[in-house]
Amino acid sequence: MKKAKLLIPVIAASMALLPATAFAAPVEIDYWSVFTGGDGAVMQSMVDKFNESQDEVHVNHTPMTADDLYQKIPLSVQTGSDIPDVAVVHIERIPNFVANDMLYSYDEDILSEAGISADDYIESAFTASNIDDEQFGIPLDVHSYVTYYNKDLFDQYDLNEFIEDGVLTFDEIRALGDKAREQGFEGDVFDLGWMRAQLLCFYAQLDPELTLSEDGVTPCINNENMKQVFETMKSLYEDGYTNAKDGDATAEFYGGEMLVWMEGIWMKAAVVDAGINFGMLPAVAYDPAVIKNWTSSHNFVQFADEERTEEEDLAVAKFIKFMGEQNSETWATDAGQCPAYLAAWDNLDLDQLPQGFLAKPENVDTLAIYSYDYWGLFDTAFSRVGWDFVDGTISIDDALAQVDAEITDAIAAQ
Repeated sequence: MKKAKLLIPVIAASMALLPATAFAAPVEIDYWSVFTGGDGAVMQSMVDKFNESQDEVHVNHTPMTADDLYQKIPLSVQTGSDIPDVAVVHIERIPNFVANDMLYSYDEDILSEAGISADDYIESAFTASNIDDEQFGIPLDVHSYVTYYNKDLFDQYDLNEFIEDGVLTFDEIRALGDKAREQGFEGDVFDLGWMRAQLLCFYAQLDPELTLSEDGVTPCINNENMKQVFETMKSLYEDGYTNAKDGDATAEFYGGEMLVWMEGIWMKAAVVDAGINFGMLPAVAYDPAVIKNWTSSHNFVQFADEERTEEEDLAVAKFIKFMGEQNSETWATDAGQCPAYLAAWDNLDLDQLPQGFLAKPENVDTLAIYSYDYWGLFDTAFSRVGWDFVDGTISIDDALAQVDAEITDAIAAQ
């Protein structure tokens, strides 16, 4: 949905009558983001850098959890109050926002004036938010769920043979765990953590089409591929290769009590702070020749606001351009992310960054970015299953049927 052009010539003529001092104040931009952890401090430093770089635009950054942002935004847009000028959202959310007329598309002339071009960004991330030839998002990064391992423990128990090819398989998780325990290791081998992200990594390996719905509406994850993924996780738990249901996998890995830990690349800074000598690999795989990492992308978007001026839109575009052109290296080195701004990689050594393998051209097909108009409803239902299917609280068949039914009912209730 494109915003109607304002009558700039009329406004400009009226402003010409004002004294020069009226033009001194910078354009104020309200920016909401979903960065509340270690990456939040990095983002704030990047905003500060922009504000200090010029005196024409001042950005007010409000970080909040993703859940809070996604709850606040619909009411803000509906009431027309407290709408941020720009926000960062996950790319999976954009189709539904567009379908519900909650987003404005970017004006091509404004993007051009700010120097923003599709050619400057990772193609898959930029085009994923182009809907009906309108650009609704500008990507900040791509971020994936990956595998961390404790290098010191791998050295101590002579486990490096399992990672010579740069990937771990489920069979190797079992084998390296057995080898370490034979030598006296008493910790856990592998984690069951953020189940949704892990399951979607593994599902993508079995279904490269990333099918969540065949018609774009009706969910269809109650299928044999997803069932195999659930069974894989359940068997690892039952056979003693994972943390306990009430265990804290993060604390175990930070404390040197876990060999292999799956988490997002955005946790890199926290792992460094914990003092762990770590390595990073793609998601654990069924077949080392078929690697898929659940991947999302933080996108700058502008929610529908009839009161926002073109002057503010241009200020937002300049801010977005600066964040890509001037801050992408910081986003990579300090926040552990993979910037979507291509030029950033010219000054970064991919082999020196733990997450650098994700940005290599030959690995572009390993980035599994899901698209489903009802992603928010899917996410809620799929995440709710949690550990229930793992510890037998509910059968796998019932768990999958429950997810399908919950999504279907939620769609019908809209």
